[in-house]
Amino acid sequence: MIMMAACAVLGAVLGLYAKPRWLGVAIALALVAGIEGGERFFIDLIDQQPNRELLIGRLHAIFGETWLDAVGPMAAAVAGAVFAAIMGKVMERESRTVVINADEIRRKAGKDGRYARLEGMIQEREAPTAAKGRLDSILGQ
Repeated sequence: MIMMAACAVLGAVLGLYAKPRWLGVAIALALVAGIEGGERFFIDLIDQQPNRELLIGRLHAIFGETWLDAVGPMAAAVAGAVFAAIMGKVMERESRTVVINADEIRRKAGKDGRYARLEGMIQEREAPTAAKGRLDSILGQ
């Protein structure tokens, strides 16, 4: 059970973050198969060692005793990877559309170093224009 949960989490992480998405599913399946195969190979290596029964028993409790027991964790890894890949694709933000291109927002600096206003950049209103006119008349400009 522990191995199945660990494989499901591993598959979900790989399915979500691996690009392209199908590669995450394939890597999850390959990793779980490699872990199961490595465990079987390790048991075969220590089969002739003394005091091996306890370690082999614990490995069988975690990974299972036969190759048929490896189907559950492999299926959990593949299912986790597939679901994560699907949800990652669904939740992925689409690229934003450009409303204003660079030519419309480009401003050029004048001789005084200040940026010139573009057409439509500032809405002209009567009250500030009248106030600016009065201020200019007071200052004599």
